[in-house]
Amino acid sequence: MEKWQTPSEVLIDEEIRRSIGKMQLPVESYSEQIMNRIEHAEANITPKGGLIRKTIAAAGAAVILGICTIAAGFISPAWADTLRQIPMLSSIFEHTEDPGLKLAAEQGMTTTPGLSVTHDGVTLSVTEVFYDGTRMAIGFERSGIADERVLAQITDFATHDFDKSTKGLLGIPSVTLPSGEVVEFGSSATGDVEGRPNTLLLELNELKNTAKYGDEFTVHISVPVAQVAEPFEFQTNVKKVTEGVINLTPNQGASRGSFSYSVKNLDITPATIRLMIDSKGEVPIAPEQTGEYAPTIVFYEIVDEEGHVISPRQMGYPNGRVSPIAASVDNLYDTFPQVPKTITVRPYTCTFDQKLNLLKDANGERLKTYYKDLETTIVIP
Repeated sequence: MEKWQTPSEVLIDEEIRRSIGKMQLPVESYSEQIMNRIEHAEANITPKGGLIRKTIAAAGAAVILGICTIAAGFISPAWADTLRQIPMLSSIFEHTEDPGLKLAAEQGMTTTPGLSVTHDGVTLSVTEVFYDGTRMAIGFERSGIADERVLAQITDFATHDFDKSTKGLLGIPSVTLPSGEVVEFGSSATGDVEGRPNTLLLELNELKNTAKYGDEFTVHISVPVAQVAEPFEFQTNVKKVTEGVINLTPNQGASRGSFSYSVKNLDITPATIRLMIDSKGEVPIAPEQTGEYAPTIVFYEIVDEEGHVISPRQMGYPNGRVSPIAASVDNLYDTFPQVPKTITVRPYTCTFDQKLNLLKDANGERLKTYYKDLETTIVIP
């Protein structure tokens, strides 16, 4: 069975000790850092959770940086692997708990444009880009400002207006295609990365209009910065990850009463799983969802042959009891530990009370009503 090859983490090894001599890096434990991000998604979207960043706090990074600058052309593979573990020298993506972006960075699926622009004493760099046809992620690093915060407070998501009271804080970056049209997406996330001062991560998910440009194209990135008159403009190539990508059009599903659904597209990449479903008919109603209770719309978990269950990364709840006659779902999921042989789509609903509150169990988790007869299993070739 094919596996996503994930290298083991490299700790500071004997070669580092020999090279640095008696200098020691401070002993700090790895800690879980939560990325402060602002989710600006489609209406009524609830993010599944924040991204977790795992970093090592190393005051000795400046020492390593000096050594790296002097002898960059002579470092061994062991040195290179070790230096990738040090914040400010390693990938932003590599330190995220998002298994897809982490894997993409570890396996060299990202590109490093190395672009920098300076205006009015502020320098902004595009450090890395990832694109797999389903989502695009861009890492930024800023210098020239003492404030370690990067993203300004967004005051209006519709217009992307932001608080400009502090010089050097960034607004939301915009990304446009060769035609000049803005990259369209289903959901996005922008935010500072805790533990990595002066860095910012932009994610555009469920991409809608990039496929027609093929596997490699140029995008234009524009970033507004507080109290800097001129926006920071970049042109960079985007190269699609093609190795290990599976694109299926199963057109299979199930029905119950008047409700039916069909899986139109299933895209599996080393970093992402995307599921596109069309449904029609009234949402199934279980006995416990009658009277003062009512079902939500239908959600879809996916399960591999080993029993690993993955829920959509983002879930929206319409503000009311609805029974849509037709609906289209475009969901993004984290990857399985290995390439699956089968994926079972498992539909379920949650339950509203009369005040439109979701019913939860004793642990605070949403109560789910599953429909075994609506499950469908897709064989992965």
